Amino acid sequence: MDVVSVIVTIGGYFVDPIKKHCGYLFHYNSNIKNLEDRTGNLNAKIDGVQLKIDAAKRNGQVILPVVERWVEKARNILDEDAEANKKGLDGWCPRYSLSRKAKKKTLEIDVLLNVGQFSEVSSPPPPLGIGSSSIEGIMDFESRTKMRREVLEALRADNVNMTAICGMGGIGKTTMAKEIAKRAKGDKLFDEVVMAVVSQTLDLKKIQGQIAEMLGLKFDEEYPLARAERLRKRLMDSKSVLVILDDVWDAVDLEAVGIPYGGEHNRCKILLTSRSENACTQMKTQKIFPIKVLSEEEACNLFREMAGNCIDTPNLHPIAKEVAKECGGLPVAIVTVGRALENKSEFEWSAALQQLKNAIPKNIPGLDSKVYSSIELSYGYLKSDEAKSCFLLCCLFAEDFDISIEFLVRYVVGKRSFAKIDTVAEARNRVHAMVKNLKRSFLLLDSDEGEQIVKMNDVVRDVAISIAENEGFLVRCKEKMEEWPEKDSCERSTAISLLTKELKRHPDGLECPKLELLQLAFDSDTSQMLPPNLFKGMKGLKVLSLFGMSFTSLPQSINVLQNFRTLQFLGCEITDVSAIGELRKLEILSFIGSKIKELPREMRNLSYLKLLELTECRDLERIPPDLLSSLSHLEELYMFGVDVKWKPMEEEEEKKGANASLTELMSLSYLAALKIQIPNIKVLPKDLPFKNETIKFQIFASDNGDDDLNYLFENSLGLASCDLSDIAERQMLLQLLKRSEILRLEKIKDLKNIAYELDKEGFQCLKVLEVVGSDDVEYVMDATSYLTPHVAFPILESLELGELTNLKEIYHSQFPDRASSGACFGNLKSLQLRTLPRLIGFCTGVGPVELVQPSLNREVGRIGTDEVTNLEKHKVTDIQQHTGPFPESTPIISHKLFSSNTILWAPNLENLELEEVDSLEVVFDLEGLKAIAVLAQLKTLKVKNLSELTYVWKNVPLGIQGFQKLTSIEVSRCNRLRYLFPTSIAKILVELQSIEIEECYAIENIVQRDGEEEATDIILFPRVSSLKLRNLPNMMSFCIKAYSFKWSSIKEIYLDCCPKLKTIGSEIQSPRKSKKVNRELDSRPNEQELGSPSFLWRCLKCVPCRKKYGLMAVSDQGTTNKSQRSYSVKEEVTLGKPNDPKVSDSNNPSEIYHMAPILDQLRELDLSDLPKLMHIWKKGPERILGFGNLRLLKLWKCDSLTYLFSPSIAKLLVMLEEIKVSYCEKIEEILARAREEEEKDILFHKVNSILLNGLPNLKCFCNEANALEWPSLKEITVSNCPSLSTFIPSKLNTPKLEGVYNGEEMCPWMGDINATIEQLQRKGYINYMMFNLKLVREYDTGIYEEGSSFTKLMRSTSKAMLIPNGALYCFLFVI
Repeated sequence: MDVVSVIVTIGGYFVDPIKKHCGYLFHYNSNIKNLEDRTGNLNAKIDGVQLKIDAAKRNGQVILPVVERWVEKARNILDEDAEANKKGLDGWCPRYSLSRKAKKKTLEIDVLLNVGQFSEVSSPPPPLGIGSSSIEGIMDFESRTKMRREVLEALRADNVNMTAICGMGGIGKTTMAKEIAKRAKGDKLFDEVVMAVVSQTLDLKKIQGQIAEMLGLKFDEEYPLARAERLRKRLMDSKSVLVILDDVWDAVDLEAVGIPYGGEHNRCKILLTSRSENACTQMKTQKIFPIKVLSEEEACNLFREMAGNCIDTPNLHPIAKEVAKECGGLPVAIVTVGRALENKSEFEWSAALQQLKNAIPKNIPGLDSKVYSSIELSYGYLKSDEAKSCFLLCCLFAEDFDISIEFLVRYVVGKRSFAKIDTVAEARNRVHAMVKNLKRSFLLLDSDEGEQIVKMNDVVRDVAISIAENEGFLVRCKEKMEEWPEKDSCERSTAISLLTKELKRHPDGLECPKLELLQLAFDSDTSQMLPPNLFKGMKGLKVLSLFGMSFTSLPQSINVLQNFRTLQFLGCEITDVSAIGELRKLEILSFIGSKIKELPREMRNLSYLKLLELTECRDLERIPPDLLSSLSHLEELYMFGVDVKWKPMEEEEEKKGANASLTELMSLSYLAALKIQIPNIKVLPKDLPFKNETIKFQIFASDNGDDDLNYLFENSLGLASCDLSDIAERQMLLQLLKRSEILRLEKIKDLKNIAYELDKEGFQCLKVLEVVGSDDVEYVMDATSYLTPHVAFPILESLELGELTNLKEIYHSQFPDRASSGACFGNLKSLQLRTLPRLIGFCTGVGPVELVQPSLNREVGRIGTDEVTNLEKHKVTDIQQHTGPFPESTPIISHKLFSSNTILWAPNLENLELEEVDSLEVVFDLEGLKAIAVLAQLKTLKVKNLSELTYVWKNVPLGIQGFQKLTSIEVSRCNRLRYLFPTSIAKILVELQSIEIEECYAIENIVQRDGEEEATDIILFPRVSSLKLRNLPNMMSFCIKAYSFKWSSIKEIYLDCCPKLKTIGSEIQSPRKSKKVNRELDSRPNEQELGSPSFLWRCLKCVPCRKKYGLMAVSDQGTTNKSQRSYSVKEEVTLGKPNDPKVSDSNNPSEIYHMAPILDQLRELDLSDLPKLMHIWKKGPERILGFGNLRLLKLWKCDSLTYLFSPSIAKLLVMLEEIKVSYCEKIEEILARAREEEEKDILFHKVNSILLNGLPNLKCFCNEANALEWPSLKEITVSNCPSLSTFIPSKLNTPKLEGVYNGEEMCPWMGDINATIEQLQRKGYINYMMFNLKLVREYDTGIYEEGSSFTKLMRSTSKAMLIPNGALYCFLFVI
């Protein structure tokens, strides 16, 4: 290449750049002009886009992020400095720089203008979420948090697609659903959560629209079917979605709505809220959660929150308490009434209370429209007039009354409320069915008294009374009444119910032409003078019910009641009832619990009588002969608890004044139900059977029997103190035995084989068999000498055998056919055996069985016969001192309750109780058991006082299955038992919740190694919540190997008199890989562990309780809201002093709890008699967690403690309610000084009670002015604290405290607690060894008791101690 070409080439590299840069100078004007034009265009574009943005925002739309970024960038470019850069390039003029920058910015603007060609600047807003409730605060209550957890757990379950929350109107179903939606979304349980209100009138398009709107779905389709398909596709495309259908009244067709259900989409879950349990059941809901009213304390807290602190003022407090009670625990009523009465005067409060008591809500704003109308809707939705009538009858009874359904039956029969009902039994079935539906609609509630009793919520009752008034009901319930209500009210009434303790005057000749039902209820045995003409103007009366009255005779005017059908005396005292004979149409006559000595002969006129009840008429001595037989239409007779001297069957001639005989009952062809208690079987006829072969009966020929008011009873027979021959010669009795469903036998002589000697067909109907005190019984069933085509006891569910001194076996046969034997007890659910000294097994005639799998017979440390005999010869105190090892030999075991064959005969057994069965050595001997689940339904096991018992489980084969539902086991006074569980059994008890072992003097371990499996591979007791070990003098540890315990559910631990116990578990081994668990057997909770495994045992190196003190009393537990109570399982740890003086100091803890996070479910901590305990909480990790649910902290005789807790621990105790410290000699302060790194400000938000007793060195609660707040404090009791000089070093503002009472006079109140203590100290009061403090309200009277030893101190509450105004009124020292 020549030089010229090289120069040209090189020159080319320079020319283009030079040309470009020169161009900036040559095109300066055009570049500047172009920039100005583009800037103008960009300004116009920004303005146009901004107009669109403003318009979109006004329509609630969301601006697209790309548009927002474009506007921001465009504005930044326009805001940049447009001045020319004064520094030129290589000394070039400023024009060059300005032109260059203008060119560059023009290109940038061109790009922005091209990008900014937006077709739209916004998008529709995201679907609306589910709003919160206006009464969200109630979700913090214990009753609500518990339900919330349960519902969320159901929503997490893979096998549950549909869940429901059911309850009455206004109880908080929607609030609960919204809270669950919020939690489910927040916990990322579902990607989407939608909610639709169904309401009483079903509108498919409205429901579809609500769901679609929350999903961001727009319907183009008009018809519901097409919309449903579109909605279904959208829900199916969702990864996980929760659909909430609120306010469901009737079953909703989910397919018609477009909601996938069942197996269509496993991650589409449905939550219903409804006031109809029937509707939810029809929709095949898998989990239904009934939501109940608030507890009394929860209701009070919510009411205070709504009405404000004004309810704590002296005048309003008692009125407000009554008003809150009238709201019946119904949240919507509490909120409505509370808000309506906020800041109202005392007169307005009193007026509201009176209206609530009289069910007149009109003048309480919102109550009628929000509360009453909601319940009226439920009433109006009842399907039949009969159901409405039944509901309204319930308002005739007092508030909180346990209403017997039988009362409703008898009122309904008397009023002829039901059509096409011929018998009392038919009416009863109809009423019970209706009551069940009313309960499913939550208009009636279950009672704790049983299935045949119901209750009515107070607010629902008010609504019922309000509705019933329009039907002519008149209900009055007052403490005392001078006379009946005004005449006009009575004359219009169809039903009158007067409930009072005292009614002074009754009307004579009151005209009530429409009256059909009259109910008068008084205190027991209230003497009443009924005017002669009381009933003269009540000719239409059909039902009369009198409670607790005492009178000589019925008024003469009763004979005008020709339509009278139901007459009830309950707890009345009547001298003469002969006037009843005039009531010839009477159908129901009841004298329950009344004092009446003789039935009048005039009752023979009652030929239409269908039901006669004499239950609990214990004064009744005589029923005239032929009276019962004259009641030709009698259908039901109830005579339990009646001591009538029936005419014996052997007595041929009737003597003067003799009683009726039971033979009269045999002639009653309509008799369908008989419930009677007789002295012995000799009063029963021998050969005459009942004319009605299907009669329902409950006959007990003994003093024992069910005397409850049960009218839906099963055929029951009780025989006592007779010979087998006496039974055999009575054909009627043999007939009843065949049909008996419940049979009780007591002291029957000559009876050896129960099954076939009493009924050759083997009791085909029997469900419950109880045999006691019959010494001749050898077998329940002897199949060796009786050939029968029927298998005995095919449906037997419960078997109880007691005090049978010669019983050898339950089933006796040399070689029983296993299938046949299994059929005998295939339905057995409960087996109770007590005081059977010769019982050697369920069935011992079983031949040898093949050993299918090798058993685990390497139990460690067996007990020998000689050693046990030695134990039995010594007293308990000698046993407790036993320290030597037990011999290794084991006697041959033959007496076992269940063998590997017989254990399969009762596959449905749920409850097994053994007591004083002295010959048994093994409960379950599983030698040779095949690989099959055994006793898979067993839930409770109780073993008490079995002197020969050596094993509960023995010869456990490898791979054993079964016992997986066992929840509770109790063992006591079994002095040969060395351990309870072999590990092969312990590891399959995945549902076990309670372990209680008491007075088993040979026990060394609870769990014993029995196989080759490594201990570290075993996880035990994931659900155990209660562990109680009492009086086990030789117990050394929970187990001898370091098994892994999952104690995430533990709530209660009690150790008492276990002097050798050094550790509950061995040292914790190093972490290991998680073991694969059979999920079918392992039902452990999925919650995150509260701490590392066995955390408790690392902290508690055993501490047996003091010997002479029993289990600590456990008070009701609080909740997340002040003073709320829950009756759920207590969570408690009780620790006490070792009894054995040889126990070293290391076994008596000098500190407790230094782990974190730990014991977050612990509710009670009780430390007693621990003289070397120096710290409850010792300094641990800086960020310690735990103890968040501790409610009670109780200390007694911990003489090395100098304080309770530090500020950092105090801040954890957010739920602490009670502090009790007694007889702790060295304690100087309750709250220790804060360390440098600790926060000083403490809030004891929930503490409501403090007890400080016997603390000679206590100087103050705390030594620093920590600005303590005590908003919940109610009581302080201080006794035997002579060094106490101040409470806290800060002034307390309690302006309502007015004085101090010293037992004789009021002393000056110095303004706060600290100043008052100092004043008393100066006067010498504080030098007394014992003084008590008490705060009382100034309106309390008559509460000062001189010499009372532990006067409680206070009703209080407010700041630093900040006690709210209006809480404290007077402060007392009682010397």
